[in-house]
Amino acid sequence: MAIVGFWSGDRKETAQTLSMLAIATYMAIEHNYRILVVDATFSDDTLERCFWKKTNAKGANLLNKGKIDIASGAEGLVSAVASNKATPEIIPNFTRVVLKNRLDVLCGLKTEVYESYEKSIMLYKDLLHTANKYYDLVFVDLAKTLRKESTKMLLETSHIIVYTFTQNLRKIDKYMEQIQSQEILKKGNVIPLLTNSDDNSKYNVKNVTRYIGARREIATIPYNCSYMECASESGVANFFLKTRLSTATQDKNSEFIKAVDFSCKKIIYKLEELKYKT
Repeated sequence: MAIVGFWSGDRKETAQTLSMLAIATYMAIEHNYRILVVDATFSDDTLERCFWKKTNAKGANLLNKGKIDIASGAEGLVSAVASNKATPEIIPNFTRVVLKNRLDVLCGLKTEVYESYEKSIMLYKDLLHTANKYYDLVFVDLAKTLRKESTKMLLETSHIIVYTFTQNLRKIDKYMEQIQSQEILKKGNVIPLLTNSDDNSKYNVKNVTRYIGARREIATIPYNCSYMECASESGVANFFLKTRLSTATQDKNSEFIKAVDFSCKKIIYKLEELKYKT
């Protein structure tokens, strides 16, 4: 149905990956969507660690003489795309299941050589289009800034771009500058997402919404200690399975869940809006 790219024009940390996973996991549980999360970043296992504990692969590497198993994961899928053997039905064979028939993850490329990464990532355009024929939504964690052609290509491939930034005036101004100067962000398909937010900040959601001139309140993923701890312990899925009904005012996670729910609806509304325009 749609490819949703999560991206920032600022190279510094914006909690982009954790914000994307909060939205993807909650949406997979609460909405009738089958979702694929794709890690398109270089040499960063943050996304994978949010669901699975790191295993000691030293023994396997020795047996494998340090080579990557190209028959599985992102490498295997890239190989299938390159040889024109990738079909929508085979995509799940290369992913890892988080929630059966609801949420799958395509972990990042394992290479530590940037040139190899860039060569493979250029095939992700076809990979994403193929995956989009099987899944309802494909969420992509993109490399920050527009320094690489591959990032521009994947942004152009995305039906919706979720632009992440934190409660920092320089980053908020950077968002406004990028929106006004980059042609790729002028298609009316950008959703601003304020991440790691704190309502006590001067740059809270209402003030930022007003500052950037948005007609409606922007989406946000607030800072939540419990969620951050679960992410560090590979417990993102369990966090949302346990707190999904956490809407009571007295519950410490209720405001976080409400914000994630609102962010999910922002994406759904944008999909409907773009569908109506076409």
